[in-house]
Amino acid sequence: MGKTKNQLTRWSNIIATIATTVLALTALITVYLTVAAWKVQQETARPYFVMKESPKIDLGDELSFELRFNNVGIHPAVNLSSKTVVFDEQLSEKPIYHDEASIVNEIPKETSSSLVVTIPSEEIYPKQLEISAQYIVIDLQYSDPILNKAYSQTIYMKWNGVKKGQLQPTVHVQVNEKGKIINYFEKNKLDPKLRN
Repeated sequence: MGKTKNQLTRWSNIIATIATTVLALTALITVYLTVAAWKVQQETARPYFVMKESPKIDLGDELSFELRFNNVGIHPAVNLSSKTVVFDEQLSEKPIYHDEASIVNEIPKETSSSLVVTIPSEEIYPKQLEISAQYIVIDLQYSDPILNKAYSQTIYMKWNGVKKGQLQPTVHVQVNEKGKIINYFEKNKLDPKLRN
């Protein structure tokens, strides 16, 4: 009877150890999944900029583009800086515009910020009946003050110029064009992500 009692105690200990191990593993998996879900939730709350409307183009004394960016994230954005490069779609000339801008103020959720790009008339005379298409590449860099993380977005657009005196629309660049633009940057030793 003592031998049977020892065997029952041993089996009982083995079962208790297995149950404790299963509970510990379940707790570890639960903690892992909770942390992963928390990280995903944090990332979805980050600031993120979109253009809700097509850029406004003005052909007055100079050619200018007004681009309105809207923070659709939950968190505000701070230290927003942009680098804009404008160049002919033929990719054979140096950029006609290459500049940086920054905004000091915080940009809260659902708040817009404008970037105005003005091309000097000696680069493109705006009162022509024909203006060739131009690529516009804008790199945005900003920080999330809540998560204390920096983010970057690069937007590739193409303004189709002026044809027969008619202003053409601005569209997003196609995938095959993006590769050509990146090659153009490498050839001209340009990096939209670098700031002065």
